[in-house]
Amino acid sequence: MQQRFKVQCNSTINNDLRKSPFDTELEALTTALRDLIVPIFETIDKYGLKVRHLTKFRAKVERFFTQHVTRQELKSETAAKYQKRLSKYKDGLFLFLEYDDVPWNNNMAERALRHIAVQRKISGSFYASGMEDYLVMLGISQTCQFQNKPLLAFLMAGSKDIDAFKGKREPKGWVMK
Repeated sequence: MQQRFKVQCNSTINNDLRKSPFDTELEALTTALRDLIVPIFETIDKYGLKVRHLTKFRAKVERFFTQHVTRQELKSETAAKYQKRLSKYKDGLFLFLEYDDVPWNNNMAERALRHIAVQRKISGSFYASGMEDYLVMLGISQTCQFQNKPLLAFLMAGSKDIDAFKGKREPKGWVMK
């Protein structure tokens, strides 16, 4: 899954590099960004999203932003666009280096929002009066799914704390005994 995101994330930059093969500023920015990100992803693959293993990259991130985003004024329109984008999202882009288990991508958030978009599409409209109840149920449903707990069993148990609920979902498919 991480590999797929890397490709999607880089596809825009790659497309711009293909469109402008002689844009040395864009190439230099892309190379510097790659040299920064690849070791971070390798560390995440090896140790997970733990601050104690990611702390060493904070200085490298600051150095990257100082050298390639803040100080440099790029003449290339495409490179300047990426420089502006990096500058705009600097605070949130590497937030996962500061806290344990914070994902480096927004896949879970997009997955959660997808349900709201589908509901709006199905109902034709989505009014505030029904939205609050729907969002509460969606939150409970998603939490149960991510924690591999059965939603119906949780609702029937009358518990209000999903973390304390001990129900386990049965494995899907054929069970060999």
